[in-house]
Amino acid sequence: MQPTLQRMIETSITGSPADLDFKTVARSVRARDRQELWSRIQINCLHSAVNVSDHLRALALMLSAPTVGVPVYAHTTVARVAVESAANVAHVLDPAEAFELRFARGIAFLIDDSRSAQQAAKRVPGNAYMQAPGPRFQRRHDDLLGVIARARIEITVNRNGNPKGVRTSPGGPEAPIDLKMSDLITRLYLHLPGLYNLMSGVTHGLPHTLSGNARFADRRAEWNMDPLDVASSVLAALNAADSVLAHIGWHRGASDDPEVAETRTRIAAVDTAMVHFGRAHVPLPKPAALRAARSTG
Repeated sequence: MQPTLQRMIETSITGSPADLDFKTVARSVRARDRQELWSRIQINCLHSAVNVSDHLRALALMLSAPTVGVPVYAHTTVARVAVESAANVAHVLDPAEAFELRFARGIAFLIDDSRSAQQAAKRVPGNAYMQAPGPRFQRRHDDLLGVIARARIEITVNRNGNPKGVRTSPGGPEAPIDLKMSDLITRLYLHLPGLYNLMSGVTHGLPHTLSGNARFADRRAEWNMDPLDVASSVLAALNAADSVLAHIGWHRGASDDPEVAETRTRIAAVDTAMVHFGRAHVPLPKPAALRAARSTG
């Protein structure tokens, strides 16, 4: 996936959505500040894309030596990170939406990310070797809000006066700042219902999810991996890779990159293998026998 991303990033096709977006920003009011924001948005999307690639590679390495041992749970958490990052990219680079909304979504993501960093930094105390990072991240957050204000981009507020949305033009579409990752993933992976809930259960160590891999007998307990669980993680991570390559490929004008089709071939192969394995190894309940009933009138 990494070489494919590199090809797409280096692609500069006249008339591509990326080219048209850049020209739109360059012609807009407060162009310099808006170009700064759009640049930060693009970099954030690339961070997320590389994160998907890195976790897909980590999953491959994790499963590359089955004779040594396949993890019981860890594959799920690795795949979940890839799925989350792919959802962020798909949200900002949504081909179905006009640039105005995609731009607003990207800025809303910048605000939410900066705010999260600021809140996390405030909880870290300083010591003799390091100054407390809170003030530094506060300055970064203030700098971002300053660029947004100079760019004449509206931040809407809720009843309590807290930021709730972004508009890049008066009366334009509003992008919410506070988004639930579960909502983004549900929208992106309609064909994999319940995916995020199951993955989150493992990541957060919820016993109702973990107990399915445990067996108890004669005062002994053992935990074994489930091949279908592992395959589900592979399927989810490959779907994340496909989503990222499709969205970045569309934006950069490289939708015809052969790796996009190849990734979908891999997804189909994993899906087929899961079906064959399930039919061969997972017992299905037999239908209840039908009995004739005499009518009592």
